[in-house]
Amino acid sequence: MTNARRVGLAALTLITTALGGCGGAESDDAARTADVASLATGSAAPTASASGGTATGRPQLRLDMTEEEEERFWYTYQVCLRDNGVKEFKERSAGAAAEGKRIISLDQSGEPKAAYVACADKLPLQPPELDEEKNPNYAAQWNDYVQCLRGRGMKIHSLPDGSGWTYDDGVADPSGGLQGAAYDKAEKECTMEAFRGKK
Repeated sequence: MTNARRVGLAALTLITTALGGCGGAESDDAARTADVASLATGSAAPTASASGGTATGRPQLRLDMTEEEEERFWYTYQVCLRDNGVKEFKERSAGAAAEGKRIISLDQSGEPKAAYVACADKLPLQPPELDEEKNPNYAAQWNDYVQCLRGRGMKIHSLPDGSGWTYDDGVADPSGGLQGAAYDKAEKECTMEAFRGKK
């Protein structure tokens, strides 16, 4: 199973059960990644404001944001999509709410396109450190990130084109036991360590 960039931080926890995964039901982590990857940021170079917005009007995520702060931005975006006609899976949304998560489970077909146009200014921009076009050290830091997760027990390696990571072949438990909250914690710590240049 491949894993598109695992660097959405809390955004990964926000879209969890809600949306379809990227291969099998191995864990919620796979679903998180596929969904966040489909919400990739644009290439415009925004200027962050004190309120968390940018010159483009889109909210700018930061590496040091709390989960609650990020959740607020993603939830606002999801509400906009739903209110503009994107189909909601209410049972999944209710399940997430029962777990204390502010998640709206939405159809990922990309329809209706008008909803995505209407909500474009609410789609959060990923932190600049996680944008290959803005971070000249991205490739090396991505490798450090993958090595950090390996150091915590995950049996993974970077894809040749640097577009993500994949599990090593032939291992019984490629997650190394890092799942759920334990994975989320390791992912956030490795992201901060690698992309902030802390060794």
